[in-house]
Amino acid sequence: MRIMYDLELVGNKNDNLWDKMLYSCPYSTAFQAMAWRNALTKSFKQMCPLYYLIRQGQDIIGGLPMFVFQPIPGIRMLHSMPWNLLGGLQLVAGKQVDLGSLIEAIETTLNQVVLEQGISETVYIFDSNHVNLYERKLIEFKYRKLANQFTHLLKTNSDYEVLWTAYNKRVRGAVRKAIKNSITVTDAQTDDELRNFYHIYLTTQKRLYGTPKPFMLMCELVKTGLGRISIAKKDDQIIAGLLYLAFNRTITLWCAGSLPEFWRFRPNNAIFDQIIRWACQNGYDYVDFGASPPGNQGLIKFKEEFRARRSDFVSYIKVHSPIKKKIWEKAEPTLRKMYTWAQHT
Repeated sequence: MRIMYDLELVGNKNDNLWDKMLYSCPYSTAFQAMAWRNALTKSFKQMCPLYYLIRQGQDIIGGLPMFVFQPIPGIRMLHSMPWNLLGGLQLVAGKQVDLGSLIEAIETTLNQVVLEQGISETVYIFDSNHVNLYERKLIEFKYRKLANQFTHLLKTNSDYEVLWTAYNKRVRGAVRKAIKNSITVTDAQTDDELRNFYHIYLTTQKRLYGTPKPFMLMCELVKTGLGRISIAKKDDQIIAGLLYLAFNRTITLWCAGSLPEFWRFRPNNAIFDQIIRWACQNGYDYVDFGASPPGNQGLIKFKEEFRARRSDFVSYIKVHSPIKKKIWEKAEPTLRKMYTWAQHT
């Protein structure tokens, strides 16, 4: 017997069901939370969320977060998460799901969006726990697999000392050096501390030729309680910081910045260690160190010295309008430069 699934668009009348569903999904993170959706849409007028509860009869068995992204007039893209963050389909633990029928139901719903809004491309992002389950069906629906990406996950322990002992000795030495040099790590408590961190973050992004996230987004995330900013101080001066997100079973490390002239005091190691300790004390199961550029071996080594392990995720794309895709590919570098300049002014 064929199992039928229905996708129910999340709105004001049923948005209270979304996070309730996510707490039953073992791999959900802050990037699927309702507070994330709300903060993102307040900060970016060109993003329109389409979040779907997935029902089998009256039973909610999962959810699918999607965004319609319109960077310039006439170009609309349908992505499961902006910035290639790990998002995509979430399934409630313990539910028996006919994956073929589920993907067909999702594709039917999203095809309607594609037709109604003139979508140029659709992109899904799946973690390594889901890739093999859906790949055959996605390819059948003409999706193309993009390059693998990866994050690093650390499994926590209720006894922080177990993790401390497992750290590479260089990490333990760096944390001890920070303590010896009177580096203090706390969460930002005031607007001035948030602004000072953001200034350091901007200078870091400029140094790395990155594209900074907007100040308004960080403020919204902190205001909702989804985000917290860990700051390291030397003689009451903020010298490093990191925005991290806490949801369900996972702490996600996201936006970081530090002043190079203070690196010798190892403030970044102290911040990571303090967040890991906090995660252990507050019952979280994982610390997600965030995606790493494949060529940045120094960053990858830094994460792995905390004993975080690589966890792959992959994107699948279907291009609906090759012409619009080419227009966007030509326009994106210029728009990215303009956006980055605007954040620095």
